[in-house]
Amino acid sequence: MSSIPNNAMPHAAPAAEAETGAGTASPTLSERAAGLAELVRDHPKTAIAAGAVLAAGAAAIPLARARSRGRANGAGTGGGSGKSKKS
Repeated sequence: MSSIPNNAMPHAAPAAEAETGAGTASPTLSERAAGLAELVRDHPKTAIAAGAVLAAGAAAIPLARARSRGRANGAGTGGGSGKSKKS
C-alpha cells in the first residue's frame, strides 16, 4: 500500500476575506464592460470562438422550440410515412 505524505496533499484553507470598506461594492456595469473589453483584447481568438458558440446557441433555440411544439401537437409521434395501408 502506498502512502502519500500530508505535505504533498492540498488542504482546504480559509478564503481570504476582503477588506470591509468603501471599495468592496460590486462593480458597475461599465466596470464589467471594461474588464470584458480587456479580456477580448488579450484573447481575440477565444472571444471569436465564444461569440460563434453564443450565436449558434441563439439560432438553435427557435428550432428546438418548434420541434417541441410539434411533439406537443401530436406531430412526429407515428413512426412512419403517415399513410395508412388499405387491404
